[in-house]
Amino acid sequence: MQEDFLRWYATMSFGEDEGHAAKRFETVRALVKDPTTATLEVLIRLAFRLKIQTSAPEVAEVRSKLTGELRPPGDEELAMLAASALACAMDSDSDNSSLAATMVATASCGGLRSLAQPIDLVGMSKSVTRKLAEVSRRRPSLEPTRALVTSLDKTEVAAAETQVSEGNLGGALQTVVNSINKALAAVSRRQTAVETQFQKYTKLQDEELDILWWLQSGHCADLQNDFPDVPAEHRPLAIARELATLTKVLPGPTALQSLFLRAGVPEAPQRSIEVAVQGMPKSWLDMVLCDVDKDKISPVTTPILFALNRRKELDGDEGWAPPWSKLTSLDQGVELEPLCLAEMAYREFLLVQFG
Repeated sequence: MQEDFLRWYATMSFGEDEGHAAKRFETVRALVKDPTTATLEVLIRLAFRLKIQTSAPEVAEVRSKLTGELRPPGDEELAMLAASALACAMDSDSDNSSLAATMVATASCGGLRSLAQPIDLVGMSKSVTRKLAEVSRRRPSLEPTRALVTSLDKTEVAAAETQVSEGNLGGALQTVVNSINKALAAVSRRQTAVETQFQKYTKLQDEELDILWWLQSGHCADLQNDFPDVPAEHRPLAIARELATLTKVLPGPTALQSLFLRAGVPEAPQRSIEVAVQGMPKSWLDMVLCDVDKDKISPVTTPILFALNRRKELDGDEGWAPPWSKLTSLDQGVELEPLCLAEMAYREFLLVQFG
């Protein structure tokens, strides 16, 4: 990733040498070592150049962390560093990679938001999501990746023998007890790691079984209709929400498009987010938002859910779209293909569930 960063940094012509760029990379990597959802959202706002005051406290905090021992980055450099930080977060081996990839995907909103960066964050998010969906569904291996050392530390044993020879029996006993505890702790950590892997795998098996039964039944419980009887224009959002409730782990199943295909989503007409949201039954709207944590709804990373919530605030009436468009920086009239709309809505539902 460092080589990629140096190449990206060089294309921006900030007039700094490679040593300076390398130090910038260290601050970028440190920022996303264990990022919060709030930090990732600030980075997305900056990377996509969305409306945000550069003097806002959350931006000032990110700028300070990215400064390190160097001068504070300017606004353009800050935007590029934010994009690089998101790339690093997606490239990591932690659970945050899936979260970051999902947030970048939902922020792009099916391409409605453009990204003027030397880094293809949206393409990277798709690649990471696909890879994680495949890898997470592999059965964990029972074979240890490396030998577990359970013998007592030779240095500590020698120290205990010395204490015995000096007549310090209590100290020798405590040294041996500490050494035994270290060995037991190593065994415990290995066992916990194995159990965690299999618990996650069991969740995924339950998820696949639930989705299979849902497909076999061919019934949309939220709208109380079989798939063919659900109005085509309702399917992208209704099917996306129902499938999200069956998903147990980010980033969701690998065959997402095929699942939408089986449920008849492609038969829906192209719709803008405004028309799709306004066309949903008010009873469905109330039911869906009743189960959503409103604090997790964001105009940046969940623009479709933000639209649903804005409509609900007006008791289902029209008139919510112009202010929604202004707050999200999205054109309210641009239409999306039904599969694209369904996937974006699905990712947003997952984000408020697991983000």
